[in-house]
Amino acid sequence: MTMSDSIKKERGESIFLNERFMAVLCAAAVMTGLASLYMCIRGGDSFSVFEVATKLVTATAMYLSFTRVKWDVAKGLMGGVLFCLMYQEAHLVFNVLWAEENFDTYLVAGVQGSLYLAAAGMAFLMTVIITINHFFINYTAHGNPKNVILNRMAILFKFAVFILLLVSNSQLGFSSGVLWKNALQYLTDSVLLLLLVCMEAQFDTFNALRHELMKQKRKGGRNA
Repeated sequence: MTMSDSIKKERGESIFLNERFMAVLCAAAVMTGLASLYMCIRGGDSFSVFEVATKLVTATAMYLSFTRVKWDVAKGLMGGVLFCLMYQEAHLVFNVLWAEENFDTYLVAGVQGSLYLAAAGMAFLMTVIITINHFFINYTAHGNPKNVILNRMAILFKFAVFILLLVSNSQLGFSSGVLWKNALQYLTDSVLLLLLVCMEAQFDTFNALRHELMKQKRKGGRNA
């Protein structure tokens, strides 16, 4: 058994440490993203086309850089994916809903519309928290365990918010094209978030492996 295998065993063989699972997630993100891109092009929404295409290219580049190039490149691109999500959600909350004064449209829809508005706002806030913590975790010298816990709590909460967005979106009385376009974007974002969790788990494992190797090296130096 190799050292990396023993670390995985100690962590309970987490599915997030499985690179095949990461490949499946990347493929799912590409498929849902392409379907969403097709619907955005058909709807003539140029901004949505731009943001979906940016997420697709960045996420694919992140996965390929992790598996074939350098882990450090993947770390930087992870931040790029998070910024894509944050920018998309900020555009929805501040431009589409607030600036264009579409709040009334959703409030008229009743409870479902109100839930959708609340979930959209919470999704944006959670992405801001996750993005800030991502950079603290990846770019501080020794990491911050409290930050890691906060990040995981924010990710779990964001999954709950995505489920709320999907359910409330499906119950809104808009055209099927709009509902499908929104649903595909939220599914793509959910898959991307899972992919980010997988990559964070892999980086944690690499750090643990590096510390184990350093311990063995120090022991070897003392024995010599």
